[in-house]
Amino acid sequence: MNKVYAIIGPPASGKTSLVKELSKQGVPVMVSHTTRPKKQHEVHGADYYFVSKEEFGQLQLIEKVTRDNNFYGLSKDEVLRKVNQHPVSIVDIDLVGLEQLKKLLGGRVESIFVLVDKNTVIQRLVTQNAKLEDIQRQVEQAAGKGEFDNWQTADYVVKNTGAMDASVRQMQAIMGLLWAEPASATETV
Repeated sequence: MNKVYAIIGPPASGKTSLVKELSKQGVPVMVSHTTRPKKQHEVHGADYYFVSKEEFGQLQLIEKVTRDNNFYGLSKDEVLRKVNQHPVSIVDIDLVGLEQLKKLLGGRVESIFVLVDKNTVIQRLVTQNAKLEDIQRQVEQAAGKGEFDNWQTADYVVKNTGAMDASVRQMQAIMGLLWAEPASATETV
């Protein structure tokens, strides 16, 4: 049975960075659609599918979020395509989207919560040059949605201490994608 691992957690927990790193290693990622303009470094079909509001309105979505007058959503077609084509795929999603994904796919979905405390989130947002009022809003919204506490309901928890390699290896192990490293040619058995 093909599996989808939903990566959840508060803002600035490192979810997006972990998903990008897993993608670089060949793990298929479910890509969301958005109506916001593409940033210079972003790639259509890899970071998002960039579409007009009219195109977005025609999509059959399993989740939809509005942020700064732009729409973001994960299409049912994208989900089913990835599930049918790959034994394992991942998606960076919020808790509402996770529930919708579970309704659509049932036991094929497992959640991995990226655990990080509020102080670390605040430090990371400050490092990203976020405005104080934006930091406060994001932390309050995340707390209001239970995004700091929902680790208790996740299937798996990965504590992100900032050591990317360690967090990626934990996620690979959870997904059954971590194999023993081959012995080097200079090692004797």
